[in-house]
Amino acid sequence: MTDLCVRMCEMVRKIIISVAALLLSFSALAQSERLYLDTDFNFDFDNTEYSGSTIGIAETLFGVSLAPVLRYEWNEKHSLGVGVNAQKMFGSVRFLDDIDLVAYYQFKSEKYGALAGLFRREKMLGRYSEAFFSNAWLANNRLVQGLALQYHDKVGFAELAVDWNGMYSMERREQFRILFSGEGRFAKVMYAGASAEMQHYANRADFSHNVVDNIVVNPYIGVDFKAFFDFDIRLGYLQTLQRDRLVASDWQLPLGAELFFRMSRWGVFISNNLYVGDDLLPLYNSVGKEGTPYGADLYASDPFYSTENGIYNRTGIGYERKFLEDRISVKAEMVFKTDGSGLYTQQIVALGVNLSPRLYDKNKRREKAQYNNGQ
Repeated sequence: MTDLCVRMCEMVRKIIISVAALLLSFSALAQSERLYLDTDFNFDFDNTEYSGSTIGIAETLFGVSLAPVLRYEWNEKHSLGVGVNAQKMFGSVRFLDDIDLVAYYQFKSEKYGALAGLFRREKMLGRYSEAFFSNAWLANNRLVQGLALQYHDKVGFAELAVDWNGMYSMERREQFRILFSGEGRFAKVMYAGASAEMQHYANRADFSHNVVDNIVVNPYIGVDFKAFFDFDIRLGYLQTLQRDRLVASDWQLPLGAELFFRMSRWGVFISNNLYVGDDLLPLYNSVGKEGTPYGADLYASDPFYSTENGIYNRTGIGYERKFLEDRISVKAEMVFKTDGSGLYTQQIVALGVNLSPRLYDKNKRREKAQYNNGQ
């Protein structure tokens, strides 16, 4: 605990020095400057009751994350952020279970945007099925480490990103994801788009010839409209291309389709996601040269997409809403899942708080704290 406190104090000192240097460096060039303290707080409870399942694991994830970031903005389009992302799991004997650096540059105009560095995943625009990322994986992996290029207008968006989440070393495999997501609206209530992932799961410093490739493509079409209730209905196709070069040079091509439905009003919702198709995680239990199954290190998706019965259905009933100009978000959901062989349940409770008090404004000099979303 003493070592952790020393690390934290040293990190805070470096943050203060970095921000001071940035202020001095850019003040002569910037027409307008502002300094914010972006603060993201997340409370997450995720209890899975999967006893008897050969796919899911019965466990409870319960904890909080806090990400204070000093963000320096100049000329209204450029920002530099420096801070930390800390996570604490309830019941853990450690003071903090994880602490990571947040450091990024962001460009943001009316239509175009770019991010480079280590930044919170909430800054991404993309729409991804749980066949890409499960809610539990996202709660434990809140940072993107890499680059994102973005475009958005009144009718749609497009985003290309690289997330480098494994450095070649004796402890970790080299690993990165290239992500794409794009969507456009037409005929007032309809939309169409596609998401894609190319994951490269490579070698560690103490072995070679154990590269795994995992490509997922998900084109979809949907409709959303209001008729007393808010409706969102989406049909998508999932095609994967996977290869474990340790055992074969041939590609495996599992595929499937999913139909998503959501109906909501006043924050109360009922949703259903039906997947029909192949096991999309065929290498989940394969053992690599480190002697352990690839498992969740290779697949960030919900493990129920590995159904052996050709079907997976998820039904959720709950409440989800944002308050105070989207600064506070709450969610409570009861989930029922089946893979064709049994019925399993899951309970989810989440609270998010996002505040950005303005600490300094060049044109107005020192500001009183003004809270906004400032993203």
